[in-house]
Amino acid sequence: MKVSIKNLWRRVKMKRSIYFVTNGLSGGGAERVMSLIANELDNKGYVVSFIMLKKYPEAYHLNSGIKKYYKKSEKPKDLLGDIAFIKSFARNEKNAVFVSFFTRQSLCTIIAALGTNNSVVVSERNDPQITVSSKLENCIRSLLYASKKCKCIVFQTNGAKKYFNDKIQNKGVIILNPIKSDLPLHDPENQEKKIVAVGRLNKQKNYPLLLQSFAEFEKQVDGYKLHIYGKGDLENDLQELSRKLKIDKDVVFEGFCKDVHSEIVNATMFVMSSDYEGLSNALLEAMAMGLPCISTDSTPGGARMVIDDGKSGLLVPIRDVKSLSDAMVKISQDKEYASKLGSKAREIRERTCEENICQEWMAVFNSCFQ
Repeated sequence: MKVSIKNLWRRVKMKRSIYFVTNGLSGGGAERVMSLIANELDNKGYVVSFIMLKKYPEAYHLNSGIKKYYKKSEKPKDLLGDIAFIKSFARNEKNAVFVSFFTRQSLCTIIAALGTNNSVVVSERNDPQITVSSKLENCIRSLLYASKKCKCIVFQTNGAKKYFNDKIQNKGVIILNPIKSDLPLHDPENQEKKIVAVGRLNKQKNYPLLLQSFAEFEKQVDGYKLHIYGKGDLENDLQELSRKLKIDKDVVFEGFCKDVHSEIVNATMFVMSSDYEGLSNALLEAMAMGLPCISTDSTPGGARMVIDDGKSGLLVPIRDVKSLSDAMVKISQDKEYASKLGSKAREIRERTCEENICQEWMAVFNSCFQ
């Protein structure tokens, strides 16, 4: 396709503005991905800004050239206020791209962009059956995702994409999460008797399943500690459950840890017990480090996309204490098998290279600029 000198010059002069819309940059997987992509876009010359709907403590670094705008009012469930705040930026921009990684913020962003000359890109990062609370909200999501204002939907899994109708699927692309290339590597010869899990302490992650499975595991295997990295509303409940199961002396709630990779790299195994999960950053990073990994085979199929069961990790049914504890026993007792799992898991590094994934995101954004 020939491009005229005039059009080339117009593209050179065009300001490529991208706004990320989020509650904040607290320590979550989606926030980590947003910060990585935003920093890379800034490095490539895009004008990058964050619209923060809440003022949470920020766990991730942003380049100094990236602007941050905070909504002053933080009323709970203030959807109209959120829309008005996003709209205040959209009405003053032309040909910008607004990006959201969370369903409700995505809906607010699309509504705020209506009547402007801007585009919206949304990312469905979890099980779409779970991320809306009612049939009405699901209907509104389908209408807004299908609208012309929403240019692209980025999915993490085929299962999430197939949930939607053909019109929305045709706008969809699948992009895996980017993983840093400098992650430490697991050394089976220097591993500790340590089982690790990483993620927010919320209902989705089903940590009661992990605690119950660890209690069964301890009946067969001695000397192991379970370390859980993350914070959340269920921390007190989980601590109480560990006491009831009489495993509290062997369970350590570590809280949020910025340098979690160095903390978990020498563990015997990584375990994810979620009831539903998009594509877990923690799982990808553990695999990239070469840790033997166990994951529930949760909807919408993120773990199944990256784990070849029995070869690069182990998949177990959701909410199945025996299956999870048996898998933990298997890895702890068969070191040669565990080493093969970790070695094969490490191949995920190439698929999730930070530079390649950022290029895929840039291709999405560039397709939106007119």
